[in-house]
Amino acid sequence: MKTRAQSAVRDDPRRSEAGNPLQGPRLVARALLHRIHQEIAEDGRFRMIDLLAALGAIGGFSCVIAALDVAEAGQCRDGADLVIVETRDGSRYYAGNLPNAFLLEGHDSLLALTYGAARNQGAVLPQETVLSTFRHVAATIGDQQFGRPRLADDDQPGALPISYVRRLWPIVRQILDMNHVPVRRRPLAIGMAIELAFAIDEQRIDTLLAAQVVTECAVPMAKIDPRKIP
Repeated sequence: MKTRAQSAVRDDPRRSEAGNPLQGPRLVARALLHRIHQEIAEDGRFRMIDLLAALGAIGGFSCVIAALDVAEAGQCRDGADLVIVETRDGSRYYAGNLPNAFLLEGHDSLLALTYGAARNQGAVLPQETVLSTFRHVAATIGDQQFGRPRLADDDQPGALPISYVRRLWPIVRQILDMNHVPVRRRPLAIGMAIELAFAIDEQRIDTLLAAQVVTECAVPMAKIDPRKIP
């Protein structure tokens, strides 16, 4: 497995699309949540774990899309910010400061919004649990265990994160496009949808488990090559 690096942002990438702000963020988030709920429900029924897994997976994927948008705009600074990892089979993955900025760093990153929603319900996912997920994902790049949530059997979502991305990203992208959501603000929009999902009374699950499900699905999907997704 070999790595190559590209450089990262001069300024906060989440705020560098001036003149094109996210319009009606809560309305967009509600539209996303409603549509994902529809897509995963069967006969009107759904599992909260599946809803959170789907949102986490597409949210993580939106982070790598946003990171690449910054890099392609030439707004990069040093080699630690976007690292390209190539495996023996020719697959490509991404790591570095840029994806992490959209995924975890900052008050409006995808996981920061997730953990804020958990705190509002009195639960704090231990930092070591979060770091353990990041370490595991990095260690399993190119391995069969990559992208498989480390959850108990009863808590496993109905599909792998990559399956949710392949199935749902075209739908999510269409909603975001129609609402003129800038690429670098899409993790925020999906993060807000996750906040709303935490507030759903139906099928409520343990809050720490909810945060862990989102984390286990988002982190690996923030590393995959968008060329693999239609």
